[in-house]
Amino acid sequence: MRRLWKESLSCLLAVFAVLARPAFCADSFFITGPPVAESLAFAVMADRNLAGPGIEFIMWNSPDQARAMIAAGKIRGAVITTGVAALFYNKGARVRIAGVFSSPLWVVSEKTHGETPLRGTLLFPFGPGEMPELLFQAAMGDSTPALATGHTGGALEAVNRLLMARAEHALLAEPAASMAVIRSRERSDGPQLFKHLDMRNIWAERFNNRPLCASSFAIFDDAVDCPERIRGIIKGYGLALEWIAAHPEEAMSVVRKKIPALADQSAGLSGNAGVIHTDAATFDATGFFLGKIYAMDPGAVGGKLPGSGLFLDLARATQGP
Repeated sequence: MRRLWKESLSCLLAVFAVLARPAFCADSFFITGPPVAESLAFAVMADRNLAGPGIEFIMWNSPDQARAMIAAGKIRGAVITTGVAALFYNKGARVRIAGVFSSPLWVVSEKTHGETPLRGTLLFPFGPGEMPELLFQAAMGDSTPALATGHTGGALEAVNRLLMARAEHALLAEPAASMAVIRSRERSDGPQLFKHLDMRNIWAERFNNRPLCASSFAIFDDAVDCPERIRGIIKGYGLALEWIAAHPEEAMSVVRKKIPALADQSAGLSGNAGVIHTDAATFDATGFFLGKIYAMDPGAVGGKLPGSGLFLDLARATQGP
């Protein structure tokens, strides 16, 4: 009788949990991201239902496009910089950072320009004042006095300009960094490129071993009240990384279908996406990162530091009413 009573109570509690769950937590969940390795993981997760049904992935090509999509209220999750997440937060949007990526970020250089400090011209994807340029300046300080800078419309344009010897360096995420190196080796003429500086190491050396917390998985609007689903998505992201490593050819099929701009950067897709960190120490390091960006350009984070309210503590969060 006691066992029957316990089983009945468990069933009743399960029913109450389902009834208490907000209906919108089961709705379609749109995630957006740029043509980077992390976006491939989300696209694979959606394509193979690794975090349950209803997840859709949409690619963005420029920071302005990402900001417009988010402002339109169509997006519930996004791969965006921590600075953009802070900017939305300070402008009154309902946004939380659920995780921070440990993503590789490289200065790719010509072999003949492998000296330090850097000389020549360094290309940044996207326009002046965007996060790639700001984090580079924060990490390097005054150590590159002879370095000129330029800007491109995106990573692929930066790679092409490197291959045409129109610049000596570019700041590139994966897989663009690997693609640049591989394509330079396939050419009989033109510059030979290599991964010169890992910005994660540069940041750690400059700032007492803190991680570089530039890229985040941000949650918007009513999705903030769905921590169970967010936990499932973060778990699904990890499963997607494992699946990509085991099935690189099938992963390329997903790329061609979901993220055609990433297919142009197909070299080295497997194994170079950042892991999502959701721990308090990483969130503290993210606050430090945002403080450094704020000191350089307050407007880049919305005019003030956001504080701990920007972060979603999934270990403690409970489902909304």
